[in-house]
This record gives sequence, C-alpha cells and structure tokens, in this order.
Amino acid sequence: MTNEEMFNKNINIAYKIANKYLINYANEYEDIKQIALMGLWKAVLTFNNRHAFSTYAYTVISNEINYYLRTTKKHYNTISLKQEIGEKITLEDVLADKNNYIEKSENNLDIENYITQIRNSKLKEQEKIVFELSLKGYKQEKIAKIAGCSQPHVSRIIRKLREKIKL
Repeated sequence: MTNEEMFNKNINIAYKIANKYLINYANEYEDIKQIALMGLWKAVLTFNNRHAFSTYAYTVISNEINYYLRTTKKHYNTISLKQEIGEKITLEDVLADKNNYIEKSENNLDIENYITQIRNSKLKEQEKIVFELSLKGYKQEKIAKIAGCSQPHVSRIIRKLREKIKL
C-alpha cells in the first residue's frame, strides 16, 4: 500500500481526533483539522509496523495538535504595551507613571488586613512567614529561601492556608 493510499484510507481518524477539540477550540477548529491531517501524514511517513497503524496515528495526531495548541496559546496572552486602555492612554503610559499608586494602595490595605490577621493567628511561625510573604507578592522560590524550606512545601502551606480562610 502506498503512502497516499494509507493516508486516504485513514483520513477519518484525523477528523475524529480533530472533532474532540471542537468544543474547547471552536475558533481554531479549521487550523486543528489541518494540523490533524499533517499529523496523519507524519504518521504515514514514520510508521514502522510495530503496532496497529490506527494506534500509532492516533498518538502522532494528538501530539501534533497538542503541540500546536501549546505554541499558539502563548501568543494569546501577549499584550502590547502600545495597546490603548483608555482615551489616548496606553499601557506603556500607565506603567511609566510612577505616581499611579491608587490601585496599589487599595490592594495594600486589603493585604495589610490579612497580614494583621495572620500575625495574630495561632498558625505556626513558618506558616505565618510564608503566607505574609506570599501576600506581599514574593515568588515561591524566594519565600522558600527566606523560610528555610522547599518550594513545593511553600506551595502546600499556601494552598492549605487559603483553604482555611477561603481566599
């Protein structure tokens, strides 16, 4: 059987896999179908008869689609600093304005209330330190160094404390 015949015989596998992504990625469905077909072609070219072709093709196609979605997803969260967020005001202008403390001060009041509650609580000293630094915006790696524990331990402490106070 030639590569083209194998591709045409199994084209429904590619569409079936692509249809699984329709619900969550309706805007990109056409692209996903094309990626699925390219994945099928890659499977045809690299197939080595160790397993059933459909099993092998399913894995290759799914991997290709997931890789595509991972790489394009990064671009959706990118925001331009030149983007206007108000009337003739760009994000770059807001970030450059060092006197823009209104929002920060409101958030800091909430944080300071939480910190006061934490300091007065019956938590272990390490838990108090971890949570206070977390609220102040420190990264978990930095908190771990300060508190003298590992980053996963910091993550567990934060998760458990948030569950307790329903943050």
